[in-house]
Amino acid sequence: MADVISINLDPMKDGIIGKTDTVESTAGRYLVVGTNFDHRIISEKEFWAYLKAMEDAGVSHQAIMGEYLIFYDQSKVITVSGDDYLVGSFLLVKPSGDSNVFTHMSDEDIEGVKEDISGYFSELIINGERYDALAV
Repeated sequence: MADVISINLDPMKDGIIGKTDTVESTAGRYLVVGTNFDHRIISEKEFWAYLKAMEDAGVSHQAIMGEYLIFYDQSKVITVSGDDYLVGSFLLVKPSGDSNVFTHMSDEDIEGVKEDISGYFSELIINGERYDALAV
């Protein structure tokens, strides 16, 4: 595969030197977290697109978990003995204090986030199969 970027510490010759097919930014470190504890980092644009899609479908719901804010599809919630559980995935951000502004999370922070919210998880047995679920 040909080089796409060359850094030679020469501002006149550095930068993109090859064809870029896809480019994506992870600025802001928005997360999609699954109730199976997998996660992926998404761009700010993708975060807002997911949120808009949930709102347009009328299924958007949000909750505060410690110092984090999560957004999820309310139609994916299961009620068991009066308690609500989400099975699937959700968007997770760390508010900065300003409206619609979120704190940048490093890779180390992301692993800490998953540990911080682990207390909100329970195990459900659905049709004889065990699933991790998020108490919402």
